Amino acid sequence: MDPRSTFALPLQSPALVGAKDRSAWVGLFHADGFVEDPVEAGRYRGTPNIETFWDVFIGPQPSVAFVVKRDFPGVRTLIRQATVVSITEADPIATLPVPALICYTLRDDLVGSLQAVWEPRLVIQWFLRRRFAGVRALTRHGTRMMIRAGLRNGLRFGGTLVGGLGRVRARSLIEMLVRAEQTEWAARLGAATSTIAGPGSEDSFTAPTPALERLQALTSSRLTNMQIDQLVVCGRTVGAFLIDPGSEAALAVMLRANPRGDVESLTAVYSPTPTVLAP
Repeated sequence: MDPRSTFALPLQSPALVGAKDRSAWVGLFHADGFVEDPVEAGRYRGTPNIETFWDVFIGPQPSVAFVVKRDFPGVRTLIRQATVVSITEADPIATLPVPALICYTLRDDLVGSLQAVWEPRLVIQWFLRRRFAGVRALTRHGTRMMIRAGLRNGLRFGGTLVGGLGRVRARSLIEMLVRAEQTEWAARLGAATSTIAGPGSEDSFTAPTPALERLQALTSSRLTNMQIDQLVVCGRTVGAFLIDPGSEAALAVMLRANPRGDVESLTAVYSPTPTVLAP
């Protein structure tokens, strides 16, 4: 399996965003596909709603580019470790860099979903440092979102700025995962759905022990050596990239926790060697 061929459509996404090709970008998605960018800030499902997402979040930005550090391909899931670099309405010169975990899934050979984990609070702070120009840009965006995307999605976006896990609890969850103790996995992932993937491999689980065993096998027992390289938190969703200091191996993790801090869903994709499938 050649991941560049398998994920040819999602790999086109950054270039189409940079070229401001709305129709081609929307055309990447399955008719029942969805976008959550950032996660927990509203799910834009189906072609008309994905077009709305473009009109609210992508189209108004003067420039959007992606710097990809590493790709983590499975069979149906691709996670990208990237920084989204934008020129915004607030400043025609300064760039806004946003570290992100971007997760694509495939459906019927089209993009079934795009979910991005990044930290809205840090973005808001960047705008506020631009004072009047930043506040004006935020006001324009907020008005556009309320009018085009609706009050419900506007409130959901605002909800990512309050509450949530926080970085300390998020880090503790990731550290729990890599300790790889069955009793902890059973306690914290008891009812979670898990996707465990790597090159040419991807399996789904509804019980924690088989998911842990599969992840341990996939990582060749390197899981307990993994250290956090990057952490991004949005609401109760955590994106993490982990590295093995003794090899080139790395692991991408996206999980969502419930209000108690237990894991509701987990996606983990293993990469034995550094790979960037496309810019």
